[in-house]
Amino acid sequence: MIGSKTKLFALAAAAAVIFTAGTGTAQTVSVTADAVVQNTLTLTKNSDLNFGTITALGDDANTQSATYHVNPDGSQDVPVNAGLAQIAVIDASAVTAADIDIADGAPGATINVTIQNVSDLTDGTDTLLLTDFETSYNGGADVSRTAGTPFTRTFVGPTDSLLIGASVETSGDGPLGDGNYSGGFDVVFAY
Repeated sequence: MIGSKTKLFALAAAAAVIFTAGTGTAQTVSVTADAVVQNTLTLTKNSDLNFGTITALGDDANTQSATYHVNPDGSQDVPVNAGLAQIAVIDASAVTAADIDIADGAPGATINVTIQNVSDLTDGTDTLLLTDFETSYNGGADVSRTAGTPFTRTFVGPTDSLLIGASVETSGDGPLGDGNYSGGFDVVFAY
């Protein structure tokens, strides 16, 4: 039988071996952490919204209006006329929907989109109201949009597409003066 002093000595020797086994020289390596933050999307406007050449007459009583709509795919609806308020298409060869490409987004990320700062079309004297916005994202269904109200889309990538159509509507009375009418809107994209 081994005496208690021998057992104690054996335990002490084992502990010394355990503690000395881990007392070698420490080695250190530094690790760098990197990230690239890119919150800016790359936007490319391929075309503006163009309604072509039209005739436009306001209602003499200024109680009715006529509307003409360009769809997100660039096709046009037949003008809707009421009373003396009339719109007719003379030449549709220049008609285009607004077409915007979105790139450098994160696939699967939610993008907030807002149509804002709408200015009606005017020649400086007469006005056509810009209304009834519609969008199509990546060739999807047309969806009605309210200016100033954000909506969300999921970025697919590498380049997504947003098409925007809208209507012009007569305001005021009598015929609108001949000339170039210009207005517009901003489209804001953000994460």
